[in-house]
Amino acid sequence: MALTSTSPKGQADDGAAAFLRLVDLQMIPMPNGLLGVAEASRQVGFPIQRVYFIKDVPPGQGRGAHGHRHLRQCFVCLAGGVTLSVARGGVTREVRLAAPSRAAVVEAGCWRDLSDFTPDAVVIVLASEEYDEGDYIRDRGDFDAWDAGREAVTAVPYLDLARQGRELGPELELAMARVVRSGWLIGGPEVTAFEDAFAGYCEAEAMVGVGNGLDALTLTLRAWGIGPGDEVIAPAHTFIATALAIEAVGATAVLVDVEPDSGLIDPKAVAAAVTARTRAVIPVHLYGHPVDMDALAEAVADRDIRILEDACQAHGARYKGRRCGALGDAAAFSFYPTKNLGAAGDGGAVVSRDVATVQAVRVLANYGSERKYLHTEAGVNSRLDPVQAAVLSAKLPRLEGWNARRSALALRYFAGLAEIKGLDLPAVRSWAEPVWHVFPIRVPGRRDALQAWLAERGVGTNIHYPTPVHLQPCYAGRWSAGDFPAAEALGESLLSLPLDPTHTEAEIDFVVRQVAAFFAEAGQ
Repeated sequence: MALTSTSPKGQADDGAAAFLRLVDLQMIPMPNGLLGVAEASRQVGFPIQRVYFIKDVPPGQGRGAHGHRHLRQCFVCLAGGVTLSVARGGVTREVRLAAPSRAAVVEAGCWRDLSDFTPDAVVIVLASEEYDEGDYIRDRGDFDAWDAGREAVTAVPYLDLARQGRELGPELELAMARVVRSGWLIGGPEVTAFEDAFAGYCEAEAMVGVGNGLDALTLTLRAWGIGPGDEVIAPAHTFIATALAIEAVGATAVLVDVEPDSGLIDPKAVAAAVTARTRAVIPVHLYGHPVDMDALAEAVADRDIRILEDACQAHGARYKGRRCGALGDAAAFSFYPTKNLGAAGDGGAVVSRDVATVQAVRVLANYGSERKYLHTEAGVNSRLDPVQAAVLSAKLPRLEGWNARRSALALRYFAGLAEIKGLDLPAVRSWAEPVWHVFPIRVPGRRDALQAWLAERGVGTNIHYPTPVHLQPCYAGRWSAGDFPAAEALGESLLSLPLDPTHTEAEIDFVVRQVAAFFAEAGQ
C-alpha cells in the first residue's frame, strides 16, 4: 500500500508527507473474530467527533471531490478496495486502501477524492469535527485559490482566536483530556514538564508557573523583599499591570519616559531617576521588541538594583542573540490567550537564571508553603493549572514557526507602507530580533481618522495604549499631563494593525491597500 506523489513540473514535494500519512492499526485475532483498533491519541492524532461510512458505490463513480479548510479525517477500508487522492500546495498524493489493517490520515486544508471502488468496498471515515457546511470547499478552482492564498479578501479581523482554535483544536482537546484522565488537576507532571520546557526555551535555569502575568511581576518583587519605602522604576508607556505590581507590594512606582520611536524604556531616563531608594527596574519588551539591556545595565551601574524583565509580550524575542527571559535577574511572562504563546485562559510564569528566585516565588505562590500545612511566608494562591500547562506544552513546539510567520508578515507591512508620508513605521534596532506581538504604526494627528476609515472597510485595529499609566484615573494627583511627553505622544498616535500567524499574505496586502487609500484621499 505504497504512497505515490506528483507535483507541478520542477516543484519539489518534500512537504507532501505532512498532509497524508499511513498508520498501522492494531489488529487482534480472537476466537470469535478479528478486532481492529484505531487509537485516537496515538495513531489517528485527533479526537473523533463524527463517524460515517461509504458503501455500495456504483461502478465507475467516485465520492468526495471536495476540500476542507479545517477538518481532519482518517480513512479505513473495511472491505474491498478504494483509491484515495489528496492534494495540497500543488502536490497530489495517492494511496490504494485495500485492507483494514492500515489507515490513511489526512490533515486539514486538503482536497480529497475517492475513486476506483471495488463492488464490495466499505469505507469508514473518522472525522475531527461534526458536520460544518462552512468548512467545505466544493469547487476545485475555489479550493486552489484558497490553498494558494488567492481567495478574495473583503475584511480582516484584528485578531480571531477561533482561527488558532480550528488549527490546533484536536491537539488541544487531546491534551486537556489527558489531564482530566490523569487526575492531576492541580500541579503534577504536566506543570513540571512545561516549566522545564519553557525554562529551556528561554535559555534560563528555572521557571515556575503562576496565575497570570501580573502575579508573575508582583511575586518576583516580593521574593526579592521589595516593599514599602522602596522605589521601582518602570516606563510610562506600558500596560498598567507593570505599575500595579509595584503598588501591590507597597513600593513606589517611579515612572520614566520612553524612546519616542520605539516606545521602549529610555535608559538615560532610568539613569536620571535612580535614587538611594531604588531597588529594581522593570524594562518592558513592548510589542515583542527587546529593550537595550546593556544600556540599561550601564544606567544602574554597579548599584544593588535588580532588573525584572516584563517579557509578557516577548515570548521568543532575542537581544543580541540571547532570548528575552534570561537577560535580567528574572523575567515575568503572561500566557494570556492573545500572547504569542497563549493558554486557553489566564496563566503566567517567572523565569530566571537564579534558581533561588524561582523557588522563592514558588513558595509565595503556594500559600507561602514548601511543605503541606507548614507556611513560612504569608503567601497567596497563584498557580498555573495542569490544563493550561498541557495546552501550552502542545503549543510551544509551534512558537518558533509562529514567530517566523509574524516576522514575514511584518516585513510585508514594511515593504507596503514604507513610502507613505504621514505614517511612521515601528523602529527596529539592529541588535534586536522582535517577535511582533503587535505591529504599531504611528499616525500623528490622524490616528483616529485612519482607525475609523479602516473600520468602515472591514479592517480591525487596536490602540496600545491610548491613556499612559501616569494619566490613568487611579493615579490621579500623582502625575500630571506633560510629565512624560514621549509616552503621551505615543498614546495619541499609535495604531496597531492586524498581525497574527493566522493572517494570510492577502489579508495583510488588503490592509496595506486600505491604509494607502486613506492617505491618497487625504492628499488630494
